[in-house]
Amino acid sequence: MKTPANLKKIAIIVSSKDVAGMLIKQQLLRNYGFWEIKGESFEGSAVYSLPVEDYEARLFTTASDSIHCENIDKRIPAGLFVFATRHYSKAGVPSLTTHSVGNWGKADYGGQDGTICPAPAPLLKLFLQNLAAVAKSGNYNGEVVQEATHHGPYIEKPAVFIEVGSTEKEWNDERLTAMVADSLIGGLGDYVALENNFVPVVGLGGIHYASGFRKLMLDSEYAVGHICPKSHLANLTQELLRQAMNACVPEAKSVVLDWKGLGPEKQRVIEILESAGIDWLKA
Repeated sequence: MKTPANLKKIAIIVSSKDVAGMLIKQQLLRNYGFWEIKGESFEGSAVYSLPVEDYEARLFTTASDSIHCENIDKRIPAGLFVFATRHYSKAGVPSLTTHSVGNWGKADYGGQDGTICPAPAPLLKLFLQNLAAVAKSGNYNGEVVQEATHHGPYIEKPAVFIEVGSTEKEWNDERLTAMVADSLIGGLGDYVALENNFVPVVGLGGIHYASGFRKLMLDSEYAVGHICPKSHLANLTQELLRQAMNACVPEAKSVVLDWKGLGPEKQRVIEILESAGIDWLKA
């Protein structure tokens, strides 16, 4: 079976080093009709295809950890990248997560120091909404969260992570990986129809799991593309903020503040915004 060559390309990336990613891949192949593209492979693994409205989603398996797939957009011709992976946290709280790509400071986990990568803000919103919907319908009691921007890989095309966490128990759970697969495909379908319906913004302040922006993401017109949490506000400069706003796709024209989560950087953040003439609102 062939897909028309003129369709816009979406690359879904899973890692053979990631048990959750491989289970998500199994769910996608089993439940959504992807077919193998004959004669095409990537790093020794088959490539699969699925039309999504006027897009073509292609499913690739990398031999690298997802956070270290630096410049993968130079090797895969696509306009949008989705990394389906495991999520790890020391607390081990069960969670379904999504987040954008980049580093506000040192690049300890892939990417480049102080570099924010393109983020499809509407897709992040739709992924979070889809994760929340499948969690509710499936009586899932874990967390459903958008994380702050916090790791690589470095990539110059719009990219987003969608994940299951936070321990091996959840990574090996077919029910949870199916929720991620369902949310991934549902989110992409919604994105094709609704990508121009939202207002992209950058979020500043709050905790890593961005609870201060959750209501905006689930119940408003705003789509938070990048989030700089309180723990990284000391790294924030006008230049880095502009980089993050420009990296939102579409470009963010304003900033939303977790007012109670700005900590000791509140006054400096306000001064940055006012000196740059950047519009802002409270979450």
